[in-house]
Formats: sequence, structure tokens, C-alpha cells
Amino acid sequence: MTPRFPIRIACAAVLAASFGLTGSAFAASKTGTLNVKLTIEDGCSVFTSSAAGTLDFGTWTTLSDNIDQSTTFNVSCSAASKTFNVGLDGGLNGTITDRNLALASDKTKKIKYNLYTDSVYSNVWGNVVGTNTVEKTSTTAGTNVPFTVYGRVPVQANPAVGVYTDTVKVSITVN
Repeated sequence: MTPRFPIRIACAAVLAASFGLTGSAFAASKTGTLNVKLTIEDGCSVFTSSAAGTLDFGTWTTLSDNIDQSTTFNVSCSAASKTFNVGLDGGLNGTITDRNLALASDKTKKIKYNLYTDSVYSNVWGNVVGTNTVEKTSTTAGTNVPFTVYGRVPVQANPAVGVYTDTVKVSITVN
């Protein structure tokens, strides 16, 4: 008869090792590397926060009067005394002269609005340099230059109930 006790001990040792119940033989630490990178290039960047970078017209039951609102975003340039133009495109749902907020659940349902460079809503903000953009000069490298955008939803027929949105691209052209 062959003794079975040593085989049982060997099996128990293998099981213990597979569950990490052994000593320092399997506890060796390993090291590796984490690559970290940041590239700074010459130019300007747009900075918005979720609160300040959203033009929120609020919640209404009718569009029987103009709804006016404004928000501010910042542009920061890598060099001082850099002159640049900031333009706004027509958004995802329209053109510069015919911007639209679209109903989230049905993009064919729209509310007209527009964006302006001034608080009297007379100059539509577009993206043609020298025509309908806003030009400013940074005075100090890395300092935020604020831009206020004025929005207006004009009087129009009442649309379907729901949340209407648009996304407008901000472009910077360095002179």
C-alpha cells in the first residue's frame, strides 16, 4: 500500500499557492512607468466652464416676447500683444443668419434664435474676419480675455414642449 499523506500535502500546498496563501515567494513587487505629456503651442485657446459657457434662455411656457440672455467665455493666448478675431459659426441646426435650437427628441422641431456682439442686439456674431467677428488683443501671455455673447430668442409661434439645444463652434483667428 502506498502512503497517500505526502500527495495530500503536495495538493494542499499547490492550492494554497494558487490562492496567494504562501509567503514572500509570490509577493515580489513590480514597477513600471507612466508617461505624462503636455504640449504647449503658440496660439490662443477658448475656455468655458459648464456654467459660464452655456447660454441658457431659461424655462418658458410661450414665446410671446423676446427672450434675451448673455454669457461670457474667455480666450487666453500664449504670447502677449497677440491680436486675434473670435468667430461663432451657425451651430448644428442652422446658419449664422438663421440659427435654430432643435428639440432634443425631434430635430425637425426648431426655435429661432441668434447671437450678437452687442447688448442692443444689432450686430449678429459670425465667423467672417473683418465683417462679423470680434477682434481683441491679449496684453499679457496666459491672461484670460473675456468675450460676452448676447443671445435673443425672438417672438414666434409656440413650439412643442421639450428641451431645445444647439452647439456653436467658437473659432480663433490670430492676426
